[in-house]
Amino acid sequence: CIINDYVEAVKELTCEILELAAEGLWVPDKSSLSNIIKDVHSDSLLRINHYPPVKKGKDNWDPSKLQSTNNNNTIGFGEHSDPQILTILRSNNVGGLQISTQHGLWLPVPPDPNEFYVMVGDALQ
Repeated sequence: CIINDYVEAVKELTCEILELAAEGLWVPDKSSLSNIIKDVHSDSLLRINHYPPVKKGKDNWDPSKLQSTNNNNTIGFGEHSDPQILTILRSNNVGGLQISTQHGLWLPVPPDPNEFYVMVGDALQ
């Protein structure tokens, strides 16, 4: 029941974000994107991944250094884009997330257990 409640809450959040995006893009029917998620045949999903915390230095943790020095023990996904409309991610205070700029520069995203990260997927782009 708890997971179902969580999935529904995240779907509602997703729909709100999509309606705001549609409004900002001047889409005539602002619910046209959120209707994709609300459709009973939607293939939206909840994926739960657990990555154990990685020990880090005092104040100089750099995820790119972790990859270069710890290639055999890296846990997670490699470089990729998300095929979905949106990805809503909660970090649970575990670092390692990086985003790529349009110039190919990878920037670390600091973990924050109180925030959700919203990433635009390929389908929305």
